[in-house]
Amino acid sequence: MILSLLTDVRDVAIILVAMLDVVLLAILVGICYVILRLLLVLRSEVIPVIGTVKRTTTTVEGTTDFVSTTVARPLIRVVALVFAITRFVQVLVGRGNGREGRSS
Repeated sequence: MILSLLTDVRDVAIILVAMLDVVLLAILVGICYVILRLLLVLRSEVIPVIGTVKRTTTTVEGTTDFVSTTVARPLIRVVALVFAITRFVQVLVGRGNGREGRSS
């Protein structure tokens, strides 16, 4: 009697495990399908985005070159000239010898 009950429980457990395996396999196939579709959509969307990024990079490069040429370089030259004139005047007046505030 007990042996018959154990074999019945074993048979039911084997059937339940087999059914669970089939369900899990179906879920795994579904997940693989969704991942495949996602990859295909990403591939079709990423290529245009890369082209847009390249165009934007070229535009930014041109803009920085223009700003550097028309604004930054002349401004740097003017500031350097002002500092050179200021230093020249300091040396000419005698306050630029670097020994200010030192006691001999």
